[in-house]
Amino acid sequence: MDSCAQIRNAYAGFSKSQKRIADYFLQNAQHASGKTIDEVAERVGVSTATIVRFARSIGFSGYRDFIMRFTAAIPEDAHGADNMPNYLDAIPGDSIAQIMGHIYATSRQSIDQTMGVCDEASVALAVDKMRAAKRIDFFGMGASSIIAQDAQQKFLRINKVSYAFSSSHVQATATSTLTPEDVCVVISYSGETSDALRIAEISKDAGATVISITKFGDNSISRIADINLFVSSPESEFRSAATGSRISQLCVIDILYTSIVSLEYDRVKQYLDSSRKALNTRYKIK
Repeated sequence: MDSCAQIRNAYAGFSKSQKRIADYFLQNAQHASGKTIDEVAERVGVSTATIVRFARSIGFSGYRDFIMRFTAAIPEDAHGADNMPNYLDAIPGDSIAQIMGHIYATSRQSIDQTMGVCDEASVALAVDKMRAAKRIDFFGMGASSIIAQDAQQKFLRINKVSYAFSSSHVQATATSTLTPEDVCVVISYSGETSDALRIAEISKDAGATVISITKFGDNSISRIADINLFVSSPESEFRSAATGSRISQLCVIDILYTSIVSLEYDRVKQYLDSSRKALNTRYKIK
């Protein structure tokens, strides 16, 4: 078992400080590899003793043993001599080429990290609940609202009753009408957005199945949700996390949608055909 898997498996039992250390290594694997214990302590805001205890709690003899194995587990093309320059943190004055590389690297790493924390069994359970649901509501605030609208558009194409509202007031109203036969998908990278948290609480009280799409680890929304689908994204001074998290959230939505289409292809094909025909007729799509 690699060191990242050991961290994920032990995560639920970590203290608050240990979870901060775990989040740093899981969400910043390339940057964290090879870091000294003092650099990690400064970055995370914990003592070196806490980091040593963290390493020992997941089966390593100490930090040196942990960081050597952690670094060794990172693919060669992620930190070797032939690796792409460090584009994950854009800075003022970067060239177009550098920014292009930055966006590419952030998006690629976001998907790679998300595949490392998104549990297959949880995805399968979410797919089952969504297939059985009479109605699926997608909720998100800000940038996450765009992800919710994308999800609604996809599921409408296969004749699944779906809603996504940008107004928090309309969201709360819609949520209050959910039933135990419905599913509510709450999208929030931080897992702490107050309006999204309120939506999750109302949905839970209504008896609907709550599915969360949040960053990996413990957060307020994931504690409420019935099913947690985790994503991960690298950090950045220019908020590439907002870019990366959007990519990772879209990836999870695509996984859910494609899984349902695959499982119900004979039923949904007619709807995919009819929706495409309607668009082709109206907009002359080739």
